[in-house]
Amino acid sequence: MVDNQYVEDKPRSGRPTKQDPSTVDIILSKVRLDRYGREKTCADIAGDLSKLGINISGTTIYRVLKNAGFRKTKPTRKPGLTKKMRAERLAWCLAHESWTLEDWKNVIFSDETSVILLHRRGGYRIWRTKDERFLRSCIRERWKGASEFMFWGCFSYDKKGPYHCWLPETAQEKRDAEKEIERLNNEIEPTLRTAWEIETGVRRLNLRQNPSGRKPTWKFTAKNGKLGRGKRGGIDWYRYQRLILLPKLLLFAQECAIERPGTLVQEDKAPAHNHHIQQRVFDAAQVQRLLWCPNSPDLNAIEPAWPWMKRRTTRKGAPKTRQEAFSAWKAAWQELPQERIQQWIERIPWHIKQIIELEGGNEYKEGREKKQQGDWEDV
Repeated sequence: MVDNQYVEDKPRSGRPTKQDPSTVDIILSKVRLDRYGREKTCADIAGDLSKLGINISGTTIYRVLKNAGFRKTKPTRKPGLTKKMRAERLAWCLAHESWTLEDWKNVIFSDETSVILLHRRGGYRIWRTKDERFLRSCIRERWKGASEFMFWGCFSYDKKGPYHCWLPETAQEKRDAEKEIERLNNEIEPTLRTAWEIETGVRRLNLRQNPSGRKPTWKFTAKNGKLGRGKRGGIDWYRYQRLILLPKLLLFAQECAIERPGTLVQEDKAPAHNHHIQQRVFDAAQVQRLLWCPNSPDLNAIEPAWPWMKRRTTRKGAPKTRQEAFSAWKAAWQELPQERIQQWIERIPWHIKQIIELEGGNEYKEGREKKQQGDWEDV
C-alpha cells in the first residue's frame, strides 16, 4: 500500500471548469430571484451572465442547475388571494377550528367546474428544487375563466349526490323565466313594502323629533328586493334555483338529514348561490346552509374531484363534442369512489390548521395524514 504523502496529482490538460463556486452562486441567485427568474431558459440566464462578463453556455448552466437539484417543472397552481380574502379565510378557519371529523360528516359539499372541449393540460415550466414547490415565486395564481359548459355535483361523507350538466338556456326558457319572475315579484312586493315603510318611518323619527322634507315614496327596485335577471346569460340565481336547488340539492339534503339531522349544505359565495332570494328557498325547505369564504377550493372537499374527473374523462383523449363530454362526465361521476370522497373530507381539519398558521394564506401542500407513517400525503 502506497502512503498518500508520496503521491500527488499530475498536471492535467484541458481548460479549468467554469462551474466555480462564485459562478454557481450567481446562477442560483438568478433563478431564485423572483417568479420571472424561475421561468427563464438556460440561454436567458447565459445572456444575463454575459452582461456581467461571465462567458458560459446554456448547456453548462443546465448542468449547474441539475447538480443543485433543480429541474424544469410545472408551477404550482393556487388561487390568487387579496389581503381581504386572506383575512376572510383566516376568520372562517378560526371559527371552524374546533370542528371534528364528525362535524364535517354532516356537510354536503357542492360546486361547479368548467369543462373545455379538446383541452389538454400543460404549459410552460419553471426551475425549482423538490422542496421549493410552495414558495411564492413557484406558485402561479389561478383565476376564473371561460368554458364550454359547466358541470355541477354534490356529495357528503356517506353518499354521492346528484349531478348536472349545464345546457345553454333556450329562448322559450327565457320567456318562461320572465313570467315566473314577474309572478314572484307580485308575491313578495307587499311584504317588502311593509318592511320598507316600517324601517323608513323609524329612521325618520330617529333623525328628528319632527321630521321635515319630502316624505319618501315606495319604489319597487332591485335595491329594495325586486327580482330580475342580468343580460349576460349564463348561470344566474334563477337557473341555479330552478335546475339545482329545488329539484336536486335540497332534496338530497332532506334525504341526508334523515340519517344525520344536523345536515348542512356548503355553498360558495358565487352570485347565483348568494342571491338574497335563495335563503327563502332554504328556509322553506328547512335546510341549513354553510357559506364558504372566497377563493378557497382547499376548504371545499369537492374541489379535488374535478382534477380526478378531468383525468378520468381525458385518459383516452379529450372529448371532441359536447355530447361526448356529457357522457364522459356522467360516467366519471358514477365511477367516483366513495372512499376517495371520504379521504377528501377527512383532510379538511388539517387544511384549516395550515391556513391559520399561514394567516389565511394557501402556500402549503394539500393532503391528509398517513395512518401508519404519521406524515402527510396527497389524495
